[in-house]
Amino acid sequence: MTSDKKAVLISKPEPGFTEEARQHNVQGLVRLSVVLSSNGQVKDPYILQTLSHGLTLKAMQAVLKIKFVPAMKDGRPVSQFATIEYSFNFI
Repeated sequence: MTSDKKAVLISKPEPGFTEEARQHNVQGLVRLSVVLSSNGQVKDPYILQTLSHGLTLKAMQAVLKIKFVPAMKDGRPVSQFATIEYSFNFI
């Protein structure tokens, strides 16, 4: 029996739109690579896909506020890479 588990997201705060992005009807996806560290912090965000008018920055700020349970390997917390996506769409 193994005690290995992937990290589990508890909360993923929404980044929200900037007024400038709203005015320019910017929609799409921001994709970020992060480390979900063994101590429960999001570290080393790296931009994989961007959007204009401040939306990438909003996503970067939001991703750092994610709450999660760290991955486990052999009964100990370990860091894990993850790709986090934020979809910016008008509903």
